[in-house]
Amino acid sequence: MLIRFSVENFLSFNQRQVFSMAAAKHTRHKEQLVIAQGKRLLKAGILFGANAAGKSNLIKAIKFGKDIALRGVSGGKLVNRNFRIDSTSINRPGVFQFDFYNNGCFYSYGFAVSYLQAKIVSEWLYRIDGDREISVFERNEDGTINTDIKFSNAENKQRFLIYSEDVKDDTTFLAEIVGHKLEDIAEFTPFFDTKEWFESIIIIFPQTKFGDYRNLIMNDTLSSMGKLLTYFDTGIVSLSGDEKSMDEVLSFLPEELKNQVSHDVQEAFEKAENTKKLKSVEITIMGRRLSFSKNNDGTITAARLMMNHGNEDDLFELLDESDGTRRLFDLIPLYQKANQNYIIIVDELDRSFHTKLTIEFIEKFFEKTEGAFTQLIVTLHDSNIMNLNLLRQDEIWFVERKADHSSELYSLNKFKERFDRSVAKDYLLGRYGALPNFGIDPWDEEEE
Repeated sequence: MLIRFSVENFLSFNQRQVFSMAAAKHTRHKEQLVIAQGKRLLKAGILFGANAAGKSNLIKAIKFGKDIALRGVSGGKLVNRNFRIDSTSINRPGVFQFDFYNNGCFYSYGFAVSYLQAKIVSEWLYRIDGDREISVFERNEDGTINTDIKFSNAENKQRFLIYSEDVKDDTTFLAEIVGHKLEDIAEFTPFFDTKEWFESIIIIFPQTKFGDYRNLIMNDTLSSMGKLLTYFDTGIVSLSGDEKSMDEVLSFLPEELKNQVSHDVQEAFEKAENTKKLKSVEITIMGRRLSFSKNNDGTITAARLMMNHGNEDDLFELLDESDGTRRLFDLIPLYQKANQNYIIIVDELDRSFHTKLTIEFIEKFFEKTEGAFTQLIVTLHDSNIMNLNLLRQDEIWFVERKADHSSELYSLNKFKERFDRSVAKDYLLGRYGALPNFGIDPWDEEEE
């Protein structure tokens, strides 16, 4: 679970800003908490703010931090990632820190990256044991790496020393260690706990598409997803799916385009032949989203979803559905992760959603994840969701653009509001800030 994330000098975040999932002392909505070794942690974090305030930038910061941590500097694009309003910020590193709980342990991992030199400036990983911080490693600016690990034998210590000397400037020490088969050695467990935790983060941007329709069609989740789509009042009665040959599925295309798509799909599988990691190729073409898979005999088949709106003789394709229903197709599969301790982050959850649908989606998340170490972090525009009958005060966060164009993060909790307060109304009245600040009407100036 995420406990705390801080970021400095990244996009609109200039000075250090902190987003926390640690629960305050409120007693309402206890089902929206989990207890990790006595620590109360929130299951949801909901971010509000004006357009261009920096809500999406917080999610981008989490993704950037994850990518750099797991893949090094090559994992994240460094160009124009600093706080560009200040021309001197390019000389300062971007700093990212994640405090989290995984596999029964508390950890704090972070790094500083130089945008100018494209290298890791510093990096650290601590295991938190009560009030003690145990340094798993500290990577200094001069490249030296220190540790408080008590190695059980000389061989393991020698491994650590060799890998710490070999790590490149543009690679995180975390990525260096987890790139070796050391997961069964106790001293290296914190590294693999950290890697596993980062891999549990699922990030959905507005343009993100659910990536494995074949898995959905071939598993028994098709029926349950159909029931959820019915529950959310989409007009869909049921879903059906089947696999057909690539030629059959692409028959709607002109011959030239069909041949090009077939070639591109085959090439994608051929390029991935050595890695064995590519399970399917997902494409969207002419409003249809298709998932291609290569079978053991070398043939390629494609999976396609069809929707029944009450007439089994005339099924709908995804392109026939509304924007809101298409969005649900991207989000409902996340419920499959409900009890798997994932951190689900969605930018603009309410995009193309009615207010009631957004509320139902959040309530359904709490229902399906009760007791699980699964979290939901989302950005919203719909202030109607800012309801203390639905959310806790400490689950509501604001992002505000300050006078210097930097983003500031703060929680509703700092205002000490009562649970019976109409916070949505107060928000629109400007009590909490984080609202659009309109300037002089240009049409009024023209009239003068």
